[in-house]
Amino acid sequence: MSPLEPAVRDVLERWGVRSLEITPTHDWAGFGMRGGDHVVAKWGDPLSRAREAAALRCFGREAARLLESDDDAGVILVERVLPGDDIAPLARSDDDAATEVIADLIVRLHADQQVPSGIDLPALAEIGAAFDLPADPRVPDDLRDRARAVLEDLLADAPADVVLHGDLHHFNVLRARWEDPPEWRCIDPHGWIGDPVFEVAAMLANPRGLAEGDARGIDGSAMLRLAERRRAILAEVTGFDPDRIRAWSFAGSVIAELWMLESFDLVHGAPLALAQATAPSV
Repeated sequence: MSPLEPAVRDVLERWGVRSLEITPTHDWAGFGMRGGDHVVAKWGDPLSRAREAAALRCFGREAARLLESDDDAGVILVERVLPGDDIAPLARSDDDAATEVIADLIVRLHADQQVPSGIDLPALAEIGAAFDLPADPRVPDDLRDRARAVLEDLLADAPADVVLHGDLHHFNVLRARWEDPPEWRCIDPHGWIGDPVFEVAAMLANPRGLAEGDARGIDGSAMLRLAERRRAILAEVTGFDPDRIRAWSFAGSVIAELWMLESFDLVHGAPLALAQATAPSV
């Protein structure tokens, strides 16, 4: 898709979006204005945009507000969170504080949340399809098999379903006010229906403070120490079972690397190191 096909341009003009500054991502996004408001337009894969819109409709002020959506054109318009710096620098200087912020955000995202009847979001169980991808020695078969078994156990006794963000890592948590204390909101949900404990998986596999850029070959013992400290904080703030947090961290890390292989033909490194360090014994 070109940056602005006529159908996308027509939708944005209808919504009154101007001064659009396009930023290439995995799909496409642009920062612009509508009236006096800063906005973010996103387009590309229509299914991904529809899922993102559906999830944002279920979240309150803990997430960027959905302003408009056009499922046919695969375009959404979201408020721009400002000042908009992400929480990764805080994690590098005080990982405990950043973990507490994300844990509190998880609690607030799902507090008193009701899954709307007929919402068009996939069940979290569908992530298990990653285990059916072709074998690749970069993610060893025994690790994949153990992660599949852990996922099956997690799905078998999952608590009540919620609408999940599904990708709540440090780069998707942004500062939403200039003054202190800061207010934090999330952006870019993937949109699933399932176990709320799954929300911890993305941030546990993100090695902020341990690695910059390419994380292949990262020290698994260092990842484990970081993850265990985060797990304790997450359990205390959210009330989630620590063992369930650990299980989702393991299964989610293996799935993340399988998705990386599928999409980019490479491993990230940090999720793999964490999975190898936390793999349950056979």
